[in-house]
Amino acid sequence: MSPATQPGPKINVQLSFVQSAYWLSFVAVGGFSAVLLQSKNFTPSEIGILLALQSLASIIAQPLLSGFADRHKKIPLKFFVIGMMVLAILAFGSLYFLPHILLPAVLIFLVMGVSYTCVPAFVNAIAMQLTAAGFRVNYGLTRGLGSLAFAATGSGLGFLIDSVGTGVIVPFFVIAGSLCVIAIAFLTRPFPSSKSASARRKKDAGTDSFGELSDHEVVIAESLEKTVSKPDKLLHFLRTNKTFTGFCISSALLFTSHACINNFLPNIVDGLDGSFTDQGNIRSIAALVEFPIMFLYFALSRRVTGNKLLIFSAFSFFLKAVTTMIAPGVGWLYLIQLLQMPAFGLYTPSAVVFSDSSVSEKNRVRAQALAMASTFGIGNVIGSLGGGFVIDAFGLNTMLILSSVFGFAGFLIMFFVLRKKREPKVAAA
Repeated sequence: MSPATQPGPKINVQLSFVQSAYWLSFVAVGGFSAVLLQSKNFTPSEIGILLALQSLASIIAQPLLSGFADRHKKIPLKFFVIGMMVLAILAFGSLYFLPHILLPAVLIFLVMGVSYTCVPAFVNAIAMQLTAAGFRVNYGLTRGLGSLAFAATGSGLGFLIDSVGTGVIVPFFVIAGSLCVIAIAFLTRPFPSSKSASARRKKDAGTDSFGELSDHEVVIAESLEKTVSKPDKLLHFLRTNKTFTGFCISSALLFTSHACINNFLPNIVDGLDGSFTDQGNIRSIAALVEFPIMFLYFALSRRVTGNKLLIFSAFSFFLKAVTTMIAPGVGWLYLIQLLQMPAFGLYTPSAVVFSDSSVSEKNRVRAQALAMASTFGIGNVIGSLGGGFVIDAFGLNTMLILSSVFGFAGFLIMFFVLRKKREPKVAAA
């Protein structure tokens, strides 16, 4: 059967298994890495260093890996993904035997950044290849099931850790990661397409909200290397697009606040006498509530301007930081996670659209790359490093105060930058 006539359900089932298995494994890495490291007597400063290095490694590796894949087009992308997942399984699996020794841990988390953290962008690229080859890919459905898998599993893994100890985290990842490898191995390979990625993006622009979100992640890997390799042009771009530059500064501050809370949630929950089950439940609630607003964003954006949505999202980041700081008990943290919907959930599609529409057409890819670098790059690194060092030096309460300060600064900048900015036309070429 030719790909042009390939029925949608088969390929979507395959991609759903890939996404679900990956985000299932991410519960262990993204949700409980800090817990595992704490059990091995790593300090908050050391944990912050490891998480920051993982983020930096991912930022550097994505454009390099994508460039390598572009130069070796005869090798199917799914083989790259399988290789990255196997490397990640070996690296994270070695944590099971690692005592409190910093240098080997640094190497492990660098490998995780180069391999595991880069996988979603390549899975999205495979989905784009399949779409270009004629397969009817429902990206929103497949990625959504991945989010639901994460939400459904967080509570379960937290309960397991409470029941049998932190030793279950690594085997859980190895099993879920192996399932992901198997799912990728059975994924249908697309036939070669003569259409370039940029041509497909132009053709598909504005037709699928979740297509735009996958595009957002993939263009980072395609363009970040070119963006940062020409500092003069980058500085000129930032000077001539002051509104977008202000948006990036605000985003970096907001995600610094977000990283302080997200990466050191174990410390926050422990400080309120919570359990590992509570940690898992809290992460599950946050993942679950952010998903619906991503689906509803484009309907919402027809009623409320994109700038106002971003301002409201920035205020929600600040409000989440403040309420976390003053939470009197772990039960309040459950309620506070509802703010994940207007904060992270609303920001994600809003930032994609703003980055695409606030600059000229020739600079759209660069804008997407810089927006991603500001959040998951600068913000996450500062939040991870700064949060850990502040906890060690001054205590958890001081870290939460600083998280609120960063959130408030990010909100103020977003408000003043966008409140009088004329709304760009999203569909304009």
